[in-house]
Amino acid sequence: MSKTFVVFGATGQQGNSIIDYVLNDLELSQQYSIRAITRDVTSEKAKKLQGRVEVVCGDILDRPSIETALTGAHTVFINTAPLINPDVEYDTVKTIADIVVEKNAKYIIFSTLPSICELSGGRYTKVAPFDAKSKAEKYIRGLPIQSSFCSLGSFMENFESNSFLKPRKEEDGSWMVALHVSPNVEWPLINARKDTGKFVGAILSEPDKFAGKTFCGATKMYSMEEIIAIMSKSTGKDIAYKRISNDELKKRWNLPDGLVDMFMEMISFLDDTGYFGTDSRDLVAWAAKNARGTLSTLEEYFEAHPLRLE
Repeated sequence: MSKTFVVFGATGQQGNSIIDYVLNDLELSQQYSIRAITRDVTSEKAKKLQGRVEVVCGDILDRPSIETALTGAHTVFINTAPLINPDVEYDTVKTIADIVVEKNAKYIIFSTLPSICELSGGRYTKVAPFDAKSKAEKYIRGLPIQSSFCSLGSFMENFESNSFLKPRKEEDGSWMVALHVSPNVEWPLINARKDTGKFVGAILSEPDKFAGKTFCGATKMYSMEEIIAIMSKSTGKDIAYKRISNDELKKRWNLPDGLVDMFMEMISFLDDTGYFGTDSRDLVAWAAKNARGTLSTLEEYFEAHPLRLE
């Protein structure tokens, strides 16, 4: 009999990647039957899952619905979108994890993030969404259940949105990425929609081996200079990098102060310490080596999803 694998955030990029990977893997598709949890089973994204997997209504802020969704679960993937209030996000993950244990499930896989406050020795305190997930990870590690963790890097998909890494056309017609850090700053990049399942799939295939481990999920660490060179080649545009002051960056972004401060601290942390800390390169290399499949490069991502500059 197959084991019930419950996926929270099933209609998102991570959830979709995991579901597709398991369904298309001959070994895992025989071991696990998937239960996709979504708040709205009538949404277009949820309808696309119907017939492929079991789709169950579950609101992460409604305990009774979560209790129902987790009945009979064996392995549970927990992913929550960053909430406005980090304390609420922590409490939400804690509640889900507690119910998983109460329902006698056997394994938790949690989509976590590094604690920027802790890794920086308290220097950076405003990247609360990262710290909330890290706090939740610590809680899960203390529960009487096996668990593994997937800590993903920056999504390549973000280049398609109005990301701070997306080149901007200047008044003189040139294209530029401008930040307040060194051009040597490194980013762990991952094609979340395509590759998240390869990290989670590795855990599902050998849960005992990876119990307690964290997959720092990314293809590799890309320097800002390398990213810009790849974007230039992909778009045919001559894209440059400019280091600007904090005040200039705030004007350039034109975001609410809270968001500006959070993003600026996060990027400063990358420049000072590294996304996953001082061992970021080694941690990413280990995860990539143990992933269940070949990971997408940034060049391949832009080939499949051309970066459109207007």
